[in-house]
Amino acid sequence: MFSYMDTSSFIALLYNAALLISLGVIYDALKLESIKNKKLRDLISGLLVGMLGLAVMNTSWEMAPGMFFDTRWVLISLCGLFFGLVPTLIAGAMMVSLRLHIGGAGILVGSLCVIIPGSIGCLFAIILKRKNLKLDWFKLYSFGMLIQITVLGCMLLMPEHLRYKVIGAVIQPVIVVFPVCTMLVGLILRRQRDRRKSEYDLTESQKLLNREQSLMRGLIGSLPDLISFKDVQGRYLGCNHAFEQFVGLTEQELKGKMDQELKGNFKPSDIAGLDEQEIIASGKVYSQDEWVVYPDGSKVLHETIKKTFDGFDGTRYGLMSVSRDITERKNHEDQIQRLAFYDSLTQLPNRRMLQDRLQLLVTTSARDERFNALFFIDLDHFKTLNDTQGHNMGDQLLIAVAARIQDSVRDEDIVARLGGDEFVALISNLGEDEATAGHVAEKVAEKIRLSICQPYKLSIKENVDANNEMIFHCTPSIGISLFKSNLTSPDEILKQADVAMYQAKAAGRNAIRFFDPAMQIALEENAAMLAELHQAIDNGELELFYQIQIDETKGIQGAEVLLRWFHPIRGMVSPLDFIPMAEESGLIIPIGRWVLESACHQLKVWENIPNRENWQISVNVSALQFQQENFVEIVQEIILSNNINPHGLKLELTESMVLDNVDIIIEKMHQLNQLGIDFSMDDFGTGYSSLSCLKRLPLKQLKIDQSFVRDITTDPDDAAIVQTIINLSNSLKYDVIAEGVETQEQRQFLFNNGCSQYQGYLFSRPVPIAEFEELVSSMSVNFAAALD
Repeated sequence: MFSYMDTSSFIALLYNAALLISLGVIYDALKLESIKNKKLRDLISGLLVGMLGLAVMNTSWEMAPGMFFDTRWVLISLCGLFFGLVPTLIAGAMMVSLRLHIGGAGILVGSLCVIIPGSIGCLFAIILKRKNLKLDWFKLYSFGMLIQITVLGCMLLMPEHLRYKVIGAVIQPVIVVFPVCTMLVGLILRRQRDRRKSEYDLTESQKLLNREQSLMRGLIGSLPDLISFKDVQGRYLGCNHAFEQFVGLTEQELKGKMDQELKGNFKPSDIAGLDEQEIIASGKVYSQDEWVVYPDGSKVLHETIKKTFDGFDGTRYGLMSVSRDITERKNHEDQIQRLAFYDSLTQLPNRRMLQDRLQLLVTTSARDERFNALFFIDLDHFKTLNDTQGHNMGDQLLIAVAARIQDSVRDEDIVARLGGDEFVALISNLGEDEATAGHVAEKVAEKIRLSICQPYKLSIKENVDANNEMIFHCTPSIGISLFKSNLTSPDEILKQADVAMYQAKAAGRNAIRFFDPAMQIALEENAAMLAELHQAIDNGELELFYQIQIDETKGIQGAEVLLRWFHPIRGMVSPLDFIPMAEESGLIIPIGRWVLESACHQLKVWENIPNRENWQISVNVSALQFQQENFVEIVQEIILSNNINPHGLKLELTESMVLDNVDIIIEKMHQLNQLGIDFSMDDFGTGYSSLSCLKRLPLKQLKIDQSFVRDITTDPDDAAIVQTIINLSNSLKYDVIAEGVETQEQRQFLFNNGCSQYQGYLFSRPVPIAEFEELVSSMSVNFAAALD
């Protein structure tokens, strides 16, 4: 029999509602949100909702046999909305199982009233999350109304004779009470959820903050910098371990104190020019370097930085101070500065700093019209000291010279070292009159010259016994360039002084010279000629001339090759002009190789001509060329590539070349001798060869210099020298040849005194190979008759 709602039925529904409201309280009391394991949390949540659902169903209003009315769909829909799919499935399974167990006519509708609201709750939760919508009372009420309408729709599935009676009996609480009940329970659950989330977020934030504070304190505590914090009144809030050690107080002892209460040497507020209250008021960052004395007495340079620290809302909480030891960094910076702008040996300014100062002086002098002077100072024969006594002695001399030059000028003048033994003095403010300025500059330069000329005591470190010093004398060559305006560039001023220095060298050294424009023009011409000489080989401008060498009794012995340069514009350039230039620039090495290759090529031609296969070609070898480490290998390669008899090649060396590094020269001569090459000493008698050195040399021939041959018939001294050279050659079993033979009288004198080999204008000038071939072809076979 169908029953309408009475008082007991209404109480049952109120009891249902109370159970629903208790869901939020119970869920909050159990603190299920704090369970980190999601599977466990879902399981417990589902069981809790399921048990509440069973309690709700056990207090139902039975409208008819097998038909029950309660708030199960409100509970399961809220479970789907707040707890998620898994708890809803667990709770729904428990509630559907109970409804199937009870049975009756409403079994299908009762089960659907659990399944469909639970599904709607889960779907509603997904939509809110994806659209990032906030769950307020209106959405909860609308959600409740949707659930109730859905349930009423499900009731239409009941038997036809019951459906409208049931709907009529429950429509009032379903439409009026249950949406409100759904909204109220939902608000309770949302509040509990939001509160739990806020508590969780707060806990996590506190953990994160504690971790960051721990990291920050650990980081600050491990730094060697002195770090401290103060409030806006200047009381210490904290510090790091380094600051504790410095002030001799722990952080706890330091807190609350003012700087005036500290007894240590270092007080951050004492830094000159840094008022902490001004810094706090302005909020700017202040930085300054200062020297600080540590408790142990050590003095270090500190870089101190002060900065306020503020809250996110702009509230100023205090002042932070960081003081860092930058002594080592400053020393490194100073060292880099010195390496960049100072000479490491003499500690004088280097070329870079000189150019900066010179540029500044040139610009300044353009305004005041005063003359200045630049001295270019070069030490005479410095290389000799380095080569004979070693670089240590040379360095001692350079240091002493630098000190003497500095002592000879004013404090405002600049002395620099350009490199090697080259120094520069920059003298300013010499007056507005050029003559007066030149006179003053000359007096200063003379003072420098006399100072440098004083003897030096140099230490011989290798000899630590008794006398470990040597006295050394040194002279300078000084070039001076006067200037007063920016019409002349710094590079040009340096160049002018350099030219003047070379003028002093040319004047015999130990001299002072002012810049001469004519000398500059000559140097520029030489530079242009050197550039053209680099291309001379490739352009085919070099040519070998041959000067015949004759033996009185044996006939033609060969020739000496002499280098000539035929320039397309300059014409024939004198060897006296370009050979020294080639030697000084190092260009003599490739040129010398070309000469050797060309001479050997001509020897190969002669080897295939009857009566010429034993002729020799004499080739002059420069010191720079012979001193090459692989010179022996180069000569051997040239001989092999031309496939010549090495006895046809004779190398001429000078006395001065042999005297340098005697042992090395002799070793190379022996190696070349083993290849079959002969040696002749050129210009013999003009040098200072000792007999002990001469007898060690593997020579084949001595060549009497033409300066002695020229006057042998008129000058008794020259005649005596020539006779001595001839006798010496015979004693040492050397051949002897005289160069510069121009007259029959000279030839006759040489022959009468035992020299029968000649070379000179009497027989032929140096000529190209074509003329040389014509000359030897026209000579009579009987040379004795030809020479009469």
